[in-house]
Amino acid sequence: MTAGAVGERPRLLVDLDGGLVHLRADYDPRLVALMRRLPERRYVAERAEWVMPARRPALAKLCELVERPELEVTLSERARLRLERHGPGRLTLDKGELRLAFPYNPRRLKRVRAIPERRFDPDSKSWIVRPTRAGSLELLRLLDEGEFRSEPAVRRRLEMLAAGQDGDGESRPSDDGGASRESPIPHWRHVTRGPIFNASPERQEWVDGVGWCVRIRVDPARRRREQATGTRATRST
Repeated sequence: MTAGAVGERPRLLVDLDGGLVHLRADYDPRLVALMRRLPERRYVAERAEWVMPARRPALAKLCELVERPELEVTLSERARLRLERHGPGRLTLDKGELRLAFPYNPRRLKRVRAIPERRFDPDSKSWIVRPTRAGSLELLRLLDEGEFRSEPAVRRRLEMLAAGQDGDGESRPSDDGGASRESPIPHWRHVTRGPIFNASPERQEWVDGVGWCVRIRVDPARRRREQATGTRATRST
């Protein structure tokens, strides 16, 4: 690699051949430092290029690299198609809703459909996941496996929900004695221990990201109505 001009953005050419990604660029210490963060990459001196396997975790990191604004990146048609098809989807937080967006991929679609309390929004062509503990646990696993990418703030939000904490960091007790965050809309709760779990062996099921649990339907509006009715009955007596 030859040295690039001072002040210019580092230029990077990305190609894909079979199971290998090929990265070529003029020498720039900033770009070399970024290349060294890529998983399983190696430098081939005879061809003056970096190569790395075109596996999902590597493609996820490659997507992060090519989107960096300080780089001038050129993708070959093969590389562009592979990244669009197999690169990670995006996980965002929009007005309190967790949204998943990704190009059609049957394997990833199957994973998303297994997330508790998710629904498809045809208008935005994205999947919406309710901010519950069970959904957050599965989303964190998908992030760790390189299936999706998110901003650090979104990941921190997921970690708080997975730990049973609300935005203020306060833990909320659940029916099974553990921490939980109750959604203000009807939802499923996954009980993993306690009296409900022990008394319902026939209802126990395995849920990815949660483990063995008993699902119970929670309707906060119904609970509020029942509490209000009870209050009125007490006052009348």
